[in-house]
Amino acid sequence: MREQIPHHDPVQVPVDVPPAHVIDSEPEPPEIPELPEPDEQPQPAEGVVTDKAPVKRNGFNRRGFRFSTPLGDIAIAVRTPKQQPVVPKWFDPLGLTDRAVDAAKTGLKLAAWGEEQVVTYVKNRLDAVEPTPRPLPQPEASPHDSLHTKLGRLLDRALDQSTAGSQQELYHRLLDQLVADEARIIGALSDGTSSPLVNIYSRSRNQVVLQNACLIGRTANVALPHMVPQYVDHLLSLGLVETGPEDPSKKADYEVLMAEPMVLKAVKGASKGPLIARTEKLSLSLSTLGMGLWAAAVADG
Repeated sequence: MREQIPHHDPVQVPVDVPPAHVIDSEPEPPEIPELPEPDEQPQPAEGVVTDKAPVKRNGFNRRGFRFSTPLGDIAIAVRTPKQQPVVPKWFDPLGLTDRAVDAAKTGLKLAAWGEEQVVTYVKNRLDAVEPTPRPLPQPEASPHDSLHTKLGRLLDRALDQSTAGSQQELYHRLLDQLVADEARIIGALSDGTSSPLVNIYSRSRNQVVLQNACLIGRTANVALPHMVPQYVDHLLSLGLVETGPEDPSKKADYEVLMAEPMVLKAVKGASKGPLIARTEKLSLSLSTLGMGLWAAAVADG
């Protein structure tokens, strides 16, 4: 007969006994502490604001920046409202887009601040520059000065002036009395030529109907041809031009002048029936004073 082996129940392992004391098993890996996510940076002490650790107050994020410039250190705090990131977090886990936007805003503020500083600096420099003193105006003759005072002032000035200085003063005074058309007439006569001139008289009363009608207005191309008689009369009074006898070599020019509407109207108005108006034919040329004025003005230019 076979020897019977007694039957035993399976061994029960207590629950509170570690499995390592019961059976040999592979050791479990050590637990690795969870690292904070990139966005979860350690917070600085309370009240400290940096560009990486904004302080959240009343729904705003605030970052502080400090810069060194030639004008001194600059500290800027940028407040931005809490908002959703521009780019979703799964596309931009490091938040680079938001940082770039903040940097752009800060750059704009720095540019505005820099412009203000430059304007202030330039303004201060301009204010520091002393203005150039204006020349003192020359004392003018008072309208209440007596004739003796004015004459004495002129005589005193004449003692200090040379011949050339007196001549220059005279030319300046003459030029100050001219208009542009009169200067054109002087320029047209500056080559030494003469121009036909006629005066129209009434035979009945022997009165001047038209005086100093001259062809020089057309030659000089003046702007107001109907004012040529007045221009010539003014130049005659200043001594810049002079009249002479008729020039026989300019017979055709005299005929052109007599056909001018101004002259024809004067002849018609001065004639009475059979009494035809009397015509005086002369020539206009530049005087010695006018020649000297023109030569001095051209040489001075």
